[in-house]
Amino acid sequence: MPPQPAQGRTPAAASSNSTSANPTSTTSAPHNPIAKVIWEGSIPIQFSWDKAEAAAVGSSAVESFFYEAQRCSYFSLLTSHVRKHFVDMALHFIGDDAEVWYDYEGTPLKWHYPIGLLYDIHGLQASSGRGMNGSLLPWKVTVHFQNFPGDKLIKSQAVDSCQDYFMSMIKEADYLRNGSTKKVMNMSKSDQTQLWDGLSSNNYDRFWGMNYKLMQNDGVMARNIPIRIYLPENCPVIQEPVSPIDDKEQPKTLRQILNASLPDLFPLVETGPPVAAAMIHGVIPNLDTSAIWASQNMSYPDNFLHLVIIIK
Repeated sequence: MPPQPAQGRTPAAASSNSTSANPTSTTSAPHNPIAKVIWEGSIPIQFSWDKAEAAAVGSSAVESFFYEAQRCSYFSLLTSHVRKHFVDMALHFIGDDAEVWYDYEGTPLKWHYPIGLLYDIHGLQASSGRGMNGSLLPWKVTVHFQNFPGDKLIKSQAVDSCQDYFMSMIKEADYLRNGSTKKVMNMSKSDQTQLWDGLSSNNYDRFWGMNYKLMQNDGVMARNIPIRIYLPENCPVIQEPVSPIDDKEQPKTLRQILNASLPDLFPLVETGPPVAAAMIHGVIPNLDTSAIWASQNMSYPDNFLHLVIIIK
């Protein structure tokens, strides 16, 4: 029986002192049971050292590292733990964490995507396309300590780079929603620190206590919904300005939004069995769900609604 996965408190939590050092400065998160359940979602992962790399140094039987990762977290936040495990076991690695990378079944995993999104794309979406319905858990991810694929991944997956990319996505979502990045830019340095520290330390109250201010529009209708759509077979990601209301000033549904981009897969009126579905956080929602509601309650911490398309 494999070892039980380490629990999903990201390694960055161990080095983050801001949460415990000044807890009174943290803005409390509003009550939102749906956002809380999504935040607590996790995926058990089995990290195995690449066989060719291990064999090259005579370490062909190194035990895998099991970790229960938060869906909303990033591989960059786990790398220090993953590296430590394999260094303790056998690996002589003198590089830094930015050189470590991961793949699933030979496909490099984008470190700047949330772990849950990567699993839905490379695990659930891909397996559905191959007609596989069995469990993929624990998710079997391969770890590499050399030959970083710079032609397929953004170089430097260090925690600082991950934080920078995450904040750029937060700003982009703010711009799409409000037509400017004023909400983010008006945040103090300590507010921005609270946002990232909440995510990296898996502290729901700390993160959502601040992010709630960015997600709310103070009674004003958002200009656009920050949304990204992922098709199978490495198709380009669809990201277009999406108004939250239709021509009759009624809230758009997920079906209406998907129909605008993918009319053949998501007709407004079903005349037969559906040919595709949209997945968010591993769940397939009702397509009649309000897109505004979905955005406010089911977005990832980067404040984008990430829709993974499953072809049936």
